[in-house]
Amino acid sequence: MAELCDIYNIKGDRSGDVFMRGENLKEGEFQLVTSIWILNENLQILIQKRSKAKIISPDIWATHGGCVSSGETSLYACVREAYEEIGIVINPKYIKSLTRITSNKLIMDSYIVIQEFNTSTAVLQIEEVSGLQWVSLNKLEHMVKNQNFFNYQELPYVINFINNLKTNRGL
Repeated sequence: MAELCDIYNIKGDRSGDVFMRGENLKEGEFQLVTSIWILNENLQILIQKRSKAKIISPDIWATHGGCVSSGETSLYACVREAYEEIGIVINPKYIKSLTRITSNKLIMDSYIVIQEFNTSTAVLQIEEVSGLQWVSLNKLEHMVKNQNFFNYQELPYVINFINNLKTNRGL
């Protein structure tokens, strides 16, 4: 089913117009996308392997997220996407805003949450996800270096967030 998305301006304001996901945007038009970084109490990161059938970045490890549908907020979209992709239920009140980055016709709102999740109970959306695992920050950085994990623009913010938590916990 085709997905309708709102069109945004460079400031992140809705223009009032919509487009069909996959259509090209005009100059000065942007699409809102979202990601959520899920950490557990041990400060491991929950990552998913993108399906081989994906057009963009197939068969690579990534975080959770996707397009914000028309009428949605990016916060609601990241909760929805995580549930659709792996079956995790996240309470929005525990989610922290991480950053907003604008580039290449995309406005990326990134969030982070600390929540336990038993990967054996995951329900993977086969068209999107082929695997799931918890990794340490060191392993994630190694995966990025070896191009086994998607190199997100917000990754330095995630690393900083985790390192600040480690410092605050005396680790």
